[in-house]
Amino acid sequence: MRTLRQWWHHRSFKARLTIWYVASMCAVLGVFASIAYEVVEHRLEAELDRQLRIDFDIVEAQLDVGDDGAFAWPVVGAHGDEGFARLFAWFEIWSEDGKLLLRHWPIPETSIHRPLAPPTATSLTFHDVEIEQHLPARIMERPARVGGQGVIVRIIRDASDTQQTLRQILEVFGFSLPLAAALAAVGGHWLARRSLAPVARMSAETRQITSESLSARLAVANRHDEIGQLATVFNETLTRLESSFGELKRFSADASHELRTPLTALRAVGEAALQGGEDPKALRDAISSMLEEAQRLTDLTDALLMLARLEAGAGVQMQTIDLAEIVRSVRDTLSVLAEARQQDLTINAGNALPISGNGLLLRHALLNVVHNAIRYSPECSAIRIDLAVRGDLALLDISDEGPGIAADVQQKVFDRFFRVDAARSRGTGGHGLGLAIARSVVEKHGGTIAIVNCRKSGTTFHIEMPLSRSE
Repeated sequence: MRTLRQWWHHRSFKARLTIWYVASMCAVLGVFASIAYEVVEHRLEAELDRQLRIDFDIVEAQLDVGDDGAFAWPVVGAHGDEGFARLFAWFEIWSEDGKLLLRHWPIPETSIHRPLAPPTATSLTFHDVEIEQHLPARIMERPARVGGQGVIVRIIRDASDTQQTLRQILEVFGFSLPLAAALAAVGGHWLARRSLAPVARMSAETRQITSESLSARLAVANRHDEIGQLATVFNETLTRLESSFGELKRFSADASHELRTPLTALRAVGEAALQGGEDPKALRDAISSMLEEAQRLTDLTDALLMLARLEAGAGVQMQTIDLAEIVRSVRDTLSVLAEARQQDLTINAGNALPISGNGLLLRHALLNVVHNAIRYSPECSAIRIDLAVRGDLALLDISDEGPGIAADVQQKVFDRFFRVDAARSRGTGGHGLGLAIARSVVEKHGGTIAIVNCRKSGTTFHIEMPLSRSE
């Protein structure tokens, strides 16, 4: 069985489809032949039984009983001999106690070597037997009264024509089935090849697509059939891959650029320090500047690693945490920065908001958003964090009074390395990764983040996250 399964798995789909088609056709033809044979056999048998009933009526009507109680068949044929006279069957008359009273067979009594056994049933019965010289016959046995005496009449008819007809039907079926199987194999192979031709064409076209030609698409002959739907889905996959590869290339280019900037600064400061001689103050300033660039490089590397882990689907341990408590922790951490800019950082939070998540990641994401609000809001402004509940969602709004974000770039601010010109430039010390990390973390927790109510002065980041089901 295992060898057969291995053989089957090693066949091509075209071969398997052809085999299934042939097997199905043979099964259907076999069932049809069996049903047809049963129907024909039943009809022939019913017709033979009808003839036996007619013969019984003839025999019963023409039997004669002599004065001595002996049964006789007085019918005379057309040439004066004792014949069957409209009777094409043989018969026997038996007493109710199993004694043969009259036998009318086409051969003399002395030539009968295989006489039939006495009837055992006292009611109407039909059955098949084989008499002299292996002649198939159909028998009907039925009680009757002849001359006031109860007897059992056995009518016998030759069934060789019926058997011959059934045998011919079997021969026809036996010859037709292999022929039908051969025709089904040819037709099945042609049908399989024609049906799978689009798949072969898709395979050939797919082999030509590489990472350098992701813009190519498969031809879709019919979008409504299964092959067309498969080609459409594959084209959609290619579109997503092309977008992902493009984004990856942009990410690599942007990352290289961002990494090159601090490295270039480090090199320039180092070269300037070497050329500056032995002035202690100049050396200290150079080392301080190099440490700042090294810290910037470290922060950028950490941010890139976090993004890579989040987008690679690295496992994140989830547990029930209080979103309100995390927001308060973020406020406590960044309150010093807000006070330094004379900003009012307030929280409007009620009861605990339990969610299923990772506290460290979520805190890091909120730190990025709130830090942006502090960084890009003017001094003596207000930054507000509002927490609320709507159904089974926890709502978090972070609003500032900064310069705002134009509607055409609101979605782009969540892209890696994207910065809004002027107000959000590299001069603020950012890498353009904070909001990208925030979006990845929020989506990792099954939530969404977007910009709403964006005015000319001020921005509101709206976050929705599902509440914990255990509460």
